[in-house]
Amino acid sequence: MISTNNRWYVIIWHTLLANLMMQAGRLLYFFYNQSFFPEVGTGQLLRLMQGGYVLDMVAIGYGFLLYYLMMLVGAYLPARVEMSRWYRGVRHAAYFVPYTLFAFLNVSDTGYFPFVLRRVNSEVFSEFEGKSAVGFYREFMVDFWPLTLAFIALMILGVLGYRLVRLERSGKPSVGRLTNAVCSVVLVVFLFFSMRGRWDFKGEPVCIPDFARYTSDYHQMPIVQNTPVSLIKKSMTRQEFDFYDEEALSRIFSPYYRAAPLAEGDTLFGSMKGRNVVVLLLESMGREYTGFFNRKIEDYVSYTPFLDSLCSESLSARYGFATGKRSVESFPSIFVSLPSFGGTFNDKNYRMDNYRHFDTFDTGLPCSLRDSGYELKFYHGDEAGAMGFFPFLQKLGVEEQYTAEDYLATHEDRPEDRINGWNGIHDLPFMTAMAEDMNHLQEPFGALFFSLSNHHPFKLPPQYVGKLRKGTLPIHETAQYADLALRRFFDRVKDEPWYPNTLFVLTADHTNLSDHPAYENLAGHAAVPIAFFDPQGKLKGEIDDYVAQHTDILPTLLYLLGIEEPVLSYGSNILDPNAEHIGLNFFYNQYLLFAKEVTVTMTPYGAIRVEAPVPYLQTEKEHAALPSEEVQKHYVQLLKAIAQDYNHRVFKTSFSIKDVRPRR
Repeated sequence: MISTNNRWYVIIWHTLLANLMMQAGRLLYFFYNQSFFPEVGTGQLLRLMQGGYVLDMVAIGYGFLLYYLMMLVGAYLPARVEMSRWYRGVRHAAYFVPYTLFAFLNVSDTGYFPFVLRRVNSEVFSEFEGKSAVGFYREFMVDFWPLTLAFIALMILGVLGYRLVRLERSGKPSVGRLTNAVCSVVLVVFLFFSMRGRWDFKGEPVCIPDFARYTSDYHQMPIVQNTPVSLIKKSMTRQEFDFYDEEALSRIFSPYYRAAPLAEGDTLFGSMKGRNVVVLLLESMGREYTGFFNRKIEDYVSYTPFLDSLCSESLSARYGFATGKRSVESFPSIFVSLPSFGGTFNDKNYRMDNYRHFDTFDTGLPCSLRDSGYELKFYHGDEAGAMGFFPFLQKLGVEEQYTAEDYLATHEDRPEDRINGWNGIHDLPFMTAMAEDMNHLQEPFGALFFSLSNHHPFKLPPQYVGKLRKGTLPIHETAQYADLALRRFFDRVKDEPWYPNTLFVLTADHTNLSDHPAYENLAGHAAVPIAFFDPQGKLKGEIDDYVAQHTDILPTLLYLLGIEEPVLSYGSNILDPNAEHIGLNFFYNQYLLFAKEVTVTMTPYGAIRVEAPVPYLQTEKEHAALPSEEVQKHYVQLLKAIAQDYNHRVFKTSFSIKDVRPRR
């Protein structure tokens, strides 16, 4: 332990210690998630840490401000005041409270990254509003025990490092008044510019785009960032693009869709008019866990035998993509045909008069079904209103819901049916109860179901522990359980009179944990099953000439049901071979476009990158190469046009069909 009466040495050491903690958190973030950044070598990692230092000082400047003020003011206070127990106690707390908080945020965010592929930001609080933080982190500490040990190590480092150099005022001051005054000015100037994140007065303080220069690929930005800054400063600022004038834009893309026969004598158009519609949205059921969609990969292990058998009897998309990375992003894309591109319908930051986002749409699947005389009901085994799902659907005309409360009102409250930390009901008992409740719906009906069990912390009901294949990831067991629940649901409803007159849509909200090499890429992080199951057998086969996405579900259903009212849609009818077929997504803070020929990424600031399609996930293995420049140019133009149209509607017009014109 070193005691000194030179406060400037102490300040320098404690600042270095805080920086060491932040950089250690960054290294942990990188090495724990290294499979997502295979291109980052030692040299590039040092470059990312260089940019990270600047953002770390932004966090340290704001977070430790009280500590710095107390050290600064203490230079001009009598020794008996500064060295009093209360003053030192407050100063110690002013250091250790932000130190502990920052270490905790960086470490816990390390485990969160594989689920969302970004640093956590303020949206997480609205996304998990009403959930038990204590229960969530209790599970986290156990499931991610290496990170728990890392947090403990950082805390030990902090305590020992802080005590290593301590201020003791005794005897003659180590520096004179003039030196104290100069050092005080230097500290104030250093903190001021550190908090700005730049050493000039130009532009916006802490302008995140400026830090892209430290990356060799924009998707490395999460390594440069730290979680404290990410929580208070959005890494993605939505902006309007002006790539094309209005006439050129309307030629390239328009979100206008109206169902119509694809050719003279088209017998499929309207062939399912009046059918019940059941959407089965399966939590985290990425394509990676299935066998049917991976049968081209040798010796592939499936965790979904029933879903595989069902898809083999369905109209399915071999190359299907989610249009988001979170549950709250899947609802707009599936039910409104509207990608989120980084925003969510329950994001309070977007609720402003000049920021039109998810509040202006007036079309969607529930709207179309309601206007056609359907009774609509939402089924979800969580609490009523969880994550804003039902309030969102209410805007579209869904008036009824069946939740955990409804289940418990008519069923025994058994501990083994409960999901710890979610206050929800496991899929199997809930889906059985849903099957019973659906018998009371008036035909034609629309039943919209969202499952729950296949979610972190990936806990099985006690009676299934040790009964399912272990797999290589925690989610592999819960995926099998969710598949079993799906099987029991169909076993329960297959003899009901309404069953043959029903069209089922099966998909997942997003992907989740991954460990298969074929899926360690952009396409793999978005690949989900998409299938339309017709018990009458009129819809069968596999769409493999092009990709499909969540936003395609609405136009495809309207075509099959023969509903001709125009809707706003960023997707296409998957049965139309002449339509533009792509997959849209947004993660790593980039706009993404997947096509069978190519993958295109665009940063929020318009920088474009083109990559070859991924074998098995976008195209056949023998075709996984970059196409001609003409094809590349086509898809680059298309992604630019879609992003421009979308963001313009966010800021200037709306997502109302009244503001949409057909493509010229």
